[in-house]
Amino acid sequence: MEWIDPMEPILRPDVIAGNQWIHQVKWDGIRGLCRVENGKLRIFTRNKRDRTDFYPELDEITEKLQAKSAWLDGEIVVFDQNQKPSFYHVLTRERVGDPSRASLYSKQSPARYIVFDIMSLDGKDLRAHPLRQRKAILEEKLAPGRNVAVTHDFSDGDALLNLMKQKGWEGIVSKRADSPYIGGKRHKDWYKTKLHKKLLSAVCGLSMKGGVPVSLLLGIKPHGEWLYIGKASLGLTREHFRLLQENMEFLISESPPFPVTSGAGDMVWFKPILTCWVSFLEWTNDGSLRHPKILAFSKSSPDEADGTEYIE
Repeated sequence: MEWIDPMEPILRPDVIAGNQWIHQVKWDGIRGLCRVENGKLRIFTRNKRDRTDFYPELDEITEKLQAKSAWLDGEIVVFDQNQKPSFYHVLTRERVGDPSRASLYSKQSPARYIVFDIMSLDGKDLRAHPLRQRKAILEEKLAPGRNVAVTHDFSDGDALLNLMKQKGWEGIVSKRADSPYIGGKRHKDWYKTKLHKKLLSAVCGLSMKGGVPVSLLLGIKPHGEWLYIGKASLGLTREHFRLLQENMEFLISESPPFPVTSGAGDMVWFKPILTCWVSFLEWTNDGSLRHPKILAFSKSSPDEADGTEYIE
């Protein structure tokens, strides 16, 4: 079978209710489609990038799958030291440029493949089958292993979302139990409900427009090196920018604390000594915050801006 476009859940603010829906954990990782053919595994991102050589620990999928061929859909997840799914950790794995280093990273930050769907089995297209039937086939054919598991279904979406909030996890996905597998978002069968997160960030500079500051440049220091995580203007007032400009002589730096690839001419760099709390919806695949909002400036040390996430 040729490439299958992944089915994408649609964002909604509340949990959809009804007996016809099942609910699953929204794993904070990288979407991964796996193709098994005659004992060989290939791993792809949703954008068709082949990542097979970058996750050697997922080879066990072929051992756990009772089939000659299949297409699987799931999430590549890396857990932190508290056994919490960490998008930052899996993004670190994604940024490994040399596949020869993958073996080392697989020991330091091992990935797990959390499977939630099966689209084909031994040459038979399953996409028109209802989700419950596909899920039953998946659970029958794929045994759990050290680095592979099938996600669980829950009947009470509100209770699952509350549990995710208590654990500080990302959110949930709600799926119509009899839904077919339809690539993209042209459907009304899969929805995602996400919890807003927050983290402590250092203010690493200002983005300028016509000599006027328009947003903060944000950074974190998770492993001894500063990383750029995007810019934010929502939540700031003219008074905030005025105070930053008044204290610029104490903050300004000749160079950024992290590598910069573009736009440096429109930026004023700071020493990373001022911190602020930032809320956001999720991480983008390039490691920036999506929909960031400045909540408040903080007296916390920049050493505490280590990327730890909290739920608002």
